[in-house]
Amino acid sequence: MPPLSLEAALIWAIAPVLQILCVYLLYRRKLLSQFKFLGSFFIFATIKAGVLFLCYHYSNPLSWTYFSAYWVGTAMQDMFMIAVLYEIFCAAFKPFAGLQDLAKLAFKWAAACCLLIGFIVFVTTPSSQPTKFNWIIVGVHDFERIVRLMECGLLVFLVMGSHHLGVSRRNRVFGFALGFGLDAFVQLMIYSAAANSHVSKQHFWGDLLPKAYFLSLLIWVGYLIQPDPKEESLHVPVTSPLLRWNEVALVLGHTGGRVALNMPAEPFMPSVERMVEQVMQKEMLVDRRQQRIV
Repeated sequence: MPPLSLEAALIWAIAPVLQILCVYLLYRRKLLSQFKFLGSFFIFATIKAGVLFLCYHYSNPLSWTYFSAYWVGTAMQDMFMIAVLYEIFCAAFKPFAGLQDLAKLAFKWAAACCLLIGFIVFVTTPSSQPTKFNWIIVGVHDFERIVRLMECGLLVFLVMGSHHLGVSRRNRVFGFALGFGLDAFVQLMIYSAAANSHVSKQHFWGDLLPKAYFLSLLIWVGYLIQPDPKEESLHVPVTSPLLRWNEVALVLGHTGGRVALNMPAEPFMPSVERMVEQVMQKEMLVDRRQQRIV
């Protein structure tokens, strides 16, 4: 067994502690029910780190035991990651109750398309190293890159759409996406640099991967350790299309009704918008009458 450096040993020992701390803070902030997949991800990552440490310490790192534990654990962790991203994406639309179903459907379609593209690339890409289990390494690597791109896409979506969604930079949803997006971006850059570098620099690039994840852990702990923000009203621009779409979805409800689109009468969207305006006007009249009575 090759000895670990002091820096690698510290990261390997402190990272599980920070992950358990994140689970504890999620419980203390009463966020564990909302982010149950995120808490499960931290617990699984802690168990994976412990198993890999035992395999590394008591067996040869080039043995089949460590090989299978590493690659199977990595694949399972990436599957967990898709569920975590789905959870964060839905949490970003929490103020828009009417659009949550649409957001869930859009994420599922995007995830399915990404997985389909990744499968096609995996099948059509010839293997450059004809080893016995090389297909496992190539498959997990391709799947991991797809998940990393989804993490970066979620961060970009929140950065560009925070003004419309009302998600501030201090919001924990943004903090979770920031940690995953930063880790994913660094990993993609390291993979690209390692593929175009000399073999002598492979160890250097590999040492940067746990450091990037450790930085993400510090970001998550920082967002979770801060006190709960005060209940503030959500400031969404009146011109935001999400606001009007949310009003339309709330008026239609979730009863699963049907709408005829082939009628030669008035187009669908203007009629629905008129329904929304009528409902809002009725609510304003009711509020005024209540004020007069009081």
